[in-house]
Amino acid sequence: MIAEPSAEPSASEPSDALSASSARRLSLHGAPTSRRELCIWLGTLASWRGGLVRKLVREYGAVSDALDASPEELAALIRPPGVTQRSRKAHPATAAQKLDRVRERHGTDRDVEEQRFAAALKARPGDVARAQERFPHSAVVAWCDSLYPAALRQLADPPLCLFVRARCDAAEIARRLDILGKVPAVAIVGTRGPSPYGTEMAAALGRDLTVRGVLVISGLALGIDATAQAAAINAAKVSQAPATVAVLGCGADVVYPQANARLREEVARRGLLVSEFAWGVPARPWRFPARNRVMAALSLGVVVVEGASRSGARITAGFALELGREVLAVPGEAGKRLTEAPHDLLRNGAPICESAADVVAAIAGAPLDAVALAGGLDRAVVARLLERGSDNGRRSGVLRALERGPMTADQVAIDCEVRVHEACALLSELEIDGLATLTGGGVYRLTRR
Repeated sequence: MIAEPSAEPSASEPSDALSASSARRLSLHGAPTSRRELCIWLGTLASWRGGLVRKLVREYGAVSDALDASPEELAALIRPPGVTQRSRKAHPATAAQKLDRVRERHGTDRDVEEQRFAAALKARPGDVARAQERFPHSAVVAWCDSLYPAALRQLADPPLCLFVRARCDAAEIARRLDILGKVPAVAIVGTRGPSPYGTEMAAALGRDLTVRGVLVISGLALGIDATAQAAAINAAKVSQAPATVAVLGCGADVVYPQANARLREEVARRGLLVSEFAWGVPARPWRFPARNRVMAALSLGVVVVEGASRSGARITAGFALELGREVLAVPGEAGKRLTEAPHDLLRNGAPICESAADVVAAIAGAPLDAVALAGGLDRAVVARLLERGSDNGRRSGVLRALERGPMTADQVAIDCEVRVHEACALLSELEIDGLATLTGGGVYRLTRR
């Protein structure tokens, strides 16, 4: 646990002086224990079930109102998933049977996650919270804690808690989290298979932004992410500030990808490993777009170094644009697949990025106070975000468009009244989630199950 000064009583507590029993229920994090336990319980459930926070916000109108509900009411709304048992076929002989086994294995993975979801749903919030906070060199930061990054509250579906790891004591973790909420941060993203030029640019940006006092955020993925974060660590060796923050698409205690295990240790020593997913949660395709939105929200700007038109980097850029962050693109060689994403962004008006100086100039006009909101969003703002912003509102629009028939990204953009690069990002999300399939000629169609 991380000790912090006491916060003001929540709206659900009496407005006058707290009673002795209520005072005893205040946690060291400064929030009423009941609300904090609810945050961790719901955050744990959301680790196994995508879209849970969106569902709560749609039902209650705001996160704070959802936290005023009882666990019984919330459990009744969420409802346990149906778990199906699949038979196992031994020693598949044909190619078709082998494909069935692959599909079965993925189905079994889903069943395991649904079983864990159901177990957490049946448990008491206090028991879940205590279980999640027992690990050394770690912290669980709830939505109602003062150390929770306020910029994340701009999301329509903010993580209800963050699971944080670092190779230091609790006080130092708290200091690094505090810095995260106060210094300018920039996400550097790109392909997992960069060109030598892309690798050089990512390293230069990671190094030079760190030297200029900008915190580098990335996803600890192979390629551009890892290069930028390694350069930031090397540049910050004499600094007392955290070198970099890695936002993960799995539990913060899960080593993924294995090839970056050594870099992960360095990030833990000099920065922070952050995830909205509970301890032990494995990497799955749907968790990476969720990770990307957190990276975008934590940053004043996003730099896309290299990437194809359908890539995680484009998804991150899309979230950043929806949140009003700066998005910059590094130009590359014309006509190459790795330059599709940055060149498309440039064609749509993104500032060019040739050095760290371009990034600093772009984010200079974005004051931290404009990002670090002090509290929850107005209900009208949440409703607008749910319809047109960082939530699934526009994804639903794309799904409805594809229900009318196969379409290219250009056709989707016209049908849904969005820009082409935004349509590409939304289609990429749906493809990653297995809801849409790219066929020949750049045509997308719904995935039939």
